[in-house]
Amino acid sequence: MATHDKPYPYGNTVVVRIGGQEHRDWLSYDIDSDFLIPADGFDFELGLPEGQEVPDLSGEQCEVVVNGETVLTGIIGSQHHDKSKGSRSLRLSGRDLAGLLVDCSAPQLNVKGMTVLDAAKKLVEPWPQIKQVVLRAEKNDTLDKIDIEPGESVWQALTHLANSVGLHPWMEPDGTLVVGGADYAGEPVATLCWSRHDKRRNVERVSIERDSDNRYSEVTFLAQSHGRSGNSAKHDLKWVHTDPTMTLHKPKTVVVSDADNLDALQRQAKKQLADWRLEGFTLNITVGDHKTDSGKLWQPGQRVHVIDEEDGIDAIYYLMGRRFNLSRSGGTTTELRLKEDGVWTPDAYPKKAEAARRRTGRKKGVTDKRKTGGRAKSPARKTRETAVFE
Repeated sequence: MATHDKPYPYGNTVVVRIGGQEHRDWLSYDIDSDFLIPADGFDFELGLPEGQEVPDLSGEQCEVVVNGETVLTGIIGSQHHDKSKGSRSLRLSGRDLAGLLVDCSAPQLNVKGMTVLDAAKKLVEPWPQIKQVVLRAEKNDTLDKIDIEPGESVWQALTHLANSVGLHPWMEPDGTLVVGGADYAGEPVATLCWSRHDKRRNVERVSIERDSDNRYSEVTFLAQSHGRSGNSAKHDLKWVHTDPTMTLHKPKTVVVSDADNLDALQRQAKKQLADWRLEGFTLNITVGDHKTDSGKLWQPGQRVHVIDEEDGIDAIYYLMGRRFNLSRSGGTTTELRLKEDGVWTPDAYPKKAEAARRRTGRKKGVTDKRKTGGRAKSPARKTRETAVFE
C-alpha cells in the first residue's frame, strides 16, 4: 500500500505498522483505550486506487503509532475490502494483545502460594506475543486459594486473581501486561476549561453522568473460610461497610467466594466498593486534537485539572479512558473519560490514593447527599465501618 508523509489536522501523523510496512492516509479512524475495558480496540478506513491488490491482513500483529509514539500493540481481527463503481476502500479492525486473553480459555492452574505477579506470568505463558508482565503496586501479595473455573477466559482468571488482592490487569501500549493499580502522584498534564467568559476555554463538549444504581447505604460482605468448606450454608467471615453519604435506604449482601481470612475479605470488598463508586460519576469531555497544549498525547492514567463554571466543578480527575477519532463530520477529536481521583484500585498505592482523595476541589465526584439536602440517617443506626472513601 502507498505511504505518504501528508500531515493530519493539528499536525498528527497516525500510522499502522504491519509486517515492516506502514499504512496511513486514513479516511477515518477510532482508537480506544480504557482501563475498564478488557481489550482496547481500533478501527481504520482508507481509500484505495482502482485495481490495487489487497493482501489478507487478518490475524496479523500490528502497532498503532501516533506522532512516532506507540499507542497500541495488537492483532488485526477483521478486514473489509469494499469495491463499487468509482470507489474502493479498506477497513481494518482489531484489538490489543489482551484480545487473545479475552478469547482464549485459561489453563487449569493452581495458583495457591504464588505471588500475584508469578501467577499472572504463568497464566499468559502460552502466548509469546506478550513478552513482559510487570507489577505496579507496593506489594506483591501471595495468593490464597483461587479457583479457575473450566471455560473461564484467561482475562477473567487474571482479573479474578488481581481483584482478590485489590489490583487490576491492563495492557500497556507496547504490549506489556500490567497487574497493579493507579499511581496518583503524577502532576496534572493539562487544565480543561468550560466557561462562557474564561479565555482559557478549550473544550468542545462536556457530558456529566451521575448514577446511584450501585450505591448502597450498607453492604454486608460474607465469606466462608476454607477450614469450614464442608458446610456451605454457614459463612464465618463478615465485614460490614456503611456509606453515610448515601441517604437512601439501600442495603445489600455480597458473598465472596475466595477469601480465607478477614483481611482477604476486606481487600476484595474494598475493590468492589471502589468499582461501584467509580460507576457513580463520569465526566466525559471532548477536545480537538490528540494531545495536550504541551504536546503530550492523551493516555489513560494521566491526571487532569477540570474547570466547569456552569456546574461549579474545579478539581483534579483521573483519566480512565480516551478515544482518538478522525471522521469526515467531526474532524480530529479526542474523547476523555474522567473519574473521581484516588478511588480506582486504592490498595495499590494506599497513601497516594488517600492523598488524592483528600485533595481539595469542588464537586470532585460522587455526591455527598448529606450536603445537598438529602434526608439524614436515623441516629439510632450504628455504623460498623466508616465509608472507605469518605
